[in-house]
Amino acid sequence: MLMKSFKQSISNIFAVVKSDAKRLSRSVVAVVCVFGLALVPCLYAWFNIMSNWDPYTVESTKNLKIAVASEDLGTNFLGMDFNVGDIIIERLKANDQIDWQFPESSQALLDGLNSGEYYGGLVIPEDFSEKVLGFTDGEVEKATIKFYDNQKLNAVASRVTDRAKGIVEDQINGIFLATIIDEMSSFTSLFSGMGIDATASLDELNTQLENIKSDLRTYISIMDSMSSVTQSAAAVTTMTNDLLPDVLRLLSESRKSVSNMQDRLATTKEDVIYAADSIRNTSEELRNAIERLDAATGGNPGEAGNSYIDWDALYGEGGITDYEAEILDDLYYDVNKQLHDSAIRFDDIIQQTSIDSNLIASISTLQESLTNLDSLLAMVESDIDGQSLTLSQFTQALNSCTASINGTRDVMSYMLNMATNVQSNINDLRSSESFSNIIDLMNDDVAGLVDYLSSPANLEVVRVYPLEHFGSGMTPFYTVLAIYASALLSVSLLHTHIKRRDGLPELSHSQEYFGRYFTFFAIGQFTALITVLGNLFYIGIQCYEPFLFWLAAAVTSLLFTIINYSLIFAFGNIGEAISIIILVIQVAGSGGTYPMQMLPGFFQTLYKFMPFNYAMNAMRETICGSYDHIYIKCILVLLLMCVVFVLIGIFGGKLFDPMRLRFAQSKEKTKIMHGG
Repeated sequence: MLMKSFKQSISNIFAVVKSDAKRLSRSVVAVVCVFGLALVPCLYAWFNIMSNWDPYTVESTKNLKIAVASEDLGTNFLGMDFNVGDIIIERLKANDQIDWQFPESSQALLDGLNSGEYYGGLVIPEDFSEKVLGFTDGEVEKATIKFYDNQKLNAVASRVTDRAKGIVEDQINGIFLATIIDEMSSFTSLFSGMGIDATASLDELNTQLENIKSDLRTYISIMDSMSSVTQSAAAVTTMTNDLLPDVLRLLSESRKSVSNMQDRLATTKEDVIYAADSIRNTSEELRNAIERLDAATGGNPGEAGNSYIDWDALYGEGGITDYEAEILDDLYYDVNKQLHDSAIRFDDIIQQTSIDSNLIASISTLQESLTNLDSLLAMVESDIDGQSLTLSQFTQALNSCTASINGTRDVMSYMLNMATNVQSNINDLRSSESFSNIIDLMNDDVAGLVDYLSSPANLEVVRVYPLEHFGSGMTPFYTVLAIYASALLSVSLLHTHIKRRDGLPELSHSQEYFGRYFTFFAIGQFTALITVLGNLFYIGIQCYEPFLFWLAAAVTSLLFTIINYSLIFAFGNIGEAISIIILVIQVAGSGGTYPMQMLPGFFQTLYKFMPFNYAMNAMRETICGSYDHIYIKCILVLLLMCVVFVLIGIFGGKLFDPMRLRFAQSKEKTKIMHGG
C-alpha cells in the first residue's frame, strides 16, 4: 500500500512536470522569458568578473591621471646647486605606471583636482631640497610633500593612488642616496687625485682621537681635584655653621650676665650714696653731742683745766672724794679732747677723700663700660646670625658647584667612552676588507651602490594558492550572486502554486510543491551551467577542477531555487520579501569583496549561517586549490540547508496557506497589485 502511494505521488509529480513543459513550449514569449531568466544573471556575473579582471596592474593604472607640481627653489649642497623637485619631475616623466601630469603651478594642479581632471596630486614645497639635504648643516628635518586625494571621483581610485605615493617616495629615497653617494664618490676621487689615501686619513683620525682621549683624561683628573676641594670646603662651612648656635647661646648668656651686673652696680651705687649720707649724718650728730657736752661742762676740752664738772651734783655731796673727782676730771679731759680731735679728723678725712663721689663715679664708669660691652655683644650676636645665613648659602653654592663639577666629569667620561668606541670602530674599519670594497664601489660602481642601499633586501613573495588574475578571485562571489538572482527572478516571474486545470490529477500539498519546483530547478541548473561555461571558456578564469566547480554551482543553484521557491510557496509575497532580505544581507556580509574580519560585528555573527559563505568557499577550493576536505564539508552544509528549506516550504505552506490566500485576495481587490 505504501509503495503504491509512493508510485502514485511520483506519477502525479511527473504529470505536473509534463504539463508545465508543454504549456511553456507552446509560447514563444514564454521560451524567450525562460532563456532571459537564465542568461541575464550570467551576463551580470561575466561583466563584473571582466571589470575586476586586473584593476591594479600597470595596464590598468597607466591611464589614471595623477598631477605633480614642483615649487622647489633648490639649495646649495657641498658647493653645487641641487633641485630635488626638478629631479623628481624628470624621473616621473620616464615612469609609465601612472599617467603623470605636470601642471605649471600648484594652483593649476588644485584646479584640475577640483574639476575632476586628476584623481590625485602631489605638490613639492619650496624648501624641499633644503630640508632633504639639510643634514649637511646639522639640521635633520624630514621634508614633506603634500598629496591631494580626490575621493569624490571614485572610492576605489583613491586606493589605487596609494601606488603613486609609493612611487614618489621610492624616487625621493633613490635621489637622496644617489646624491650622497655621488658626492662621496666625488670626494673620494678628489682625494685620490690629490694623493690622499683613505687609510692614511683613518690613521690620522686615530691619532687625533688618541690625543682627544688624553686631554679628556687630564680634564677628568682636574675635575676630580676640584670636586674634592669643594667637598672639603662644604664640610668646613657646614661644621662652622653647626657651631654657631653654641656661640650664640654663649653670647646670650654673657649678655644676661652683663645685665645682672648692671642691675647690681645700680643697687651698689644707691647703697654707697646712702652710706655716705649716713656717715655725714653720724659726723654731724657726733659734733652736736660734743657741743652739748661742752655746754654741759662749761669748758672746752682743748683748754686744759678749764673744764669743771659738778661731781657732787652727779654723785651727791660727799659721794666721791676730791682725789676721785680730780681723776675723773683728768679722765674726762682726755676723753673729751680725743672726741674733739676725732671729730675734727673725721671731718677732714670726709672732706679730703670725697669717697662717696669717687666711688659713685667709678660705679658710673663701670656701668657705662658694661653698657658698651652689651652693645658690642648684641652687635656680635647680630653679625653671627647674618653669618649663619651666609654660611648656609655658601654651603649650598659649594654643593651645587660640586654637583656641576661631577656632572661635567660624567660628560667628559661619556665623551671619553665615545672616543674610545669611535677609535675602536675606526680600527675595525681599517682592518675590514669591506671598507676597501666600499671605496672601490664608490669609485667604480656608484649606480650599483645606490641600487643596493635603496633596497638592501629583496622581498620574495611566495603566494599560497596563487591567482593569475584578480577577476578569478572575484568569480565565486559574482557567480553565486548571479545564481541567487536567477532564482529570485524565477519566483517573481513564474507562479509557485498550480491552478486547477483539466488533465491534472488531484494533488497533495507535497506533490504540488515538488511538481512545480522542477521548472524552477531546471531554470536554475541551466543558469548555473551557462554561467560556469562562460567563466571557464569565454572569460578564461583560473580553475584547477572544472567539474567540481560546476558541481558546486549546481548544488548552489539547487539550494537557492529551493530557498526562494519554498519561501514564496509557503508565505507568498511575504516570503519574496524575506528572500530579498536574505540576498541583501549576504551581498553585504558574506565576505565576497572584503574579508569577514573587516566587517561589522553583526555580519560576523551571521557569517556562518549564510549560504553564500559555503557556496563561495566550495568554488574557491576548485579555483585556487583544495585543502583538508573543505570542498566536501561546504557541499554537505549546502545540501543540509536544502533539506531545511524543503521542510519549511512543505510544512510552512500547509500551515500558512489560508493566510497566504487571504493576503493574495486582499491585494487583488486593489486592482493595482497582482495577487501572487
